[in-house]
Amino acid sequence: MQILMHKLSYIIFLFSTIALAQIEDVRAIAFDMVYLSDQYVTPAAEAAAYQSSGGWYTSAEKKELWELEISLQGNLLFVPNKSKNFLIDEANLQNLSIQGEDTTALSPTALGEDNYVVLEGAIGDEDFEFDSPEGINEPYLRHAQLQASLGLWEGTTLIGRYSPKIKINKTYYQLLGFGIQHNLSQWIPSIRKTSFNLAGLVSYSFYSVSDDFAAVNLSNETLNSVTVDGESLMVNFIASKQIKKFNISTGLGLTSSKFEYIVGGNGVLLLPALNQALGDLNRSKTNFKADIGVDYKFYDFSINTMLTFGSYSNLILGVNYNL
Repeated sequence: MQILMHKLSYIIFLFSTIALAQIEDVRAIAFDMVYLSDQYVTPAAEAAAYQSSGGWYTSAEKKELWELEISLQGNLLFVPNKSKNFLIDEANLQNLSIQGEDTTALSPTALGEDNYVVLEGAIGDEDFEFDSPEGINEPYLRHAQLQASLGLWEGTTLIGRYSPKIKINKTYYQLLGFGIQHNLSQWIPSIRKTSFNLAGLVSYSFYSVSDDFAAVNLSNETLNSVTVDGESLMVNFIASKQIKKFNISTGLGLTSSKFEYIVGGNGVLLLPALNQALGDLNRSKTNFKADIGVDYKFYDFSINTMLTFGSYSNLILGVNYNL
């Protein structure tokens, strides 16, 4: 009986040691996946923030009380080469490694091309390998959005915009935003009655970007998507000049953004640990940006275009109807 108890104690100790080693492996893999996920998705999050910052106005001019402008806008963000890839360095990894003899490799971000890097790791005695997620393989991001601007009292305009959930290749994008614009020229006697206008604009946007990628199988767990939920607060200073039927505008803005990352898939050990770690990683970023735009009016309609540039370049083309 005593011998049996010693054997049972040894078996329990052995299994406890194995379980502890597996837990440490899972923690190490979660650390690596947080690092890789952050590098993969951050450029897409920053691009979404830039997309949400453009096209909020067609002019600094004040609207009449209850004047309504309804706009259908196309939004095009150009993807710079610097945002398409990131460097995987085994020196920054705890469990995973690059398959083969290389210790570093370039892997696509969510905005990158459709190539991949083969990574491998182990949980206990079980080895596994997987391909890093591919990018959207597009030179630009595009979506459409509806916007409405309503003139209120004292040269104040209320703005709302919405983009339904749309799919671009394997990526989904959705946007909801509100803004307040106030004409400043009315308070400056020297320019009050001229065709030159100044305005201030404050806006808030909530957006969601999700990307489905080829399933990553890690032991008994699967990762197959990543979602970025972001919110941006923007302060903008606008100047515009009316020249016959053309209104030329420019603006300088500061955008403060916060991002939350969520990885989708199936699993009871690694996936929850990964999302918990990503929750602690939630990012914030502040960006300066500049706008230049032109609005051409004819009858109750106008056509406008606006280029927003900074870390990314974003082009807006809109058709507007004024009531």
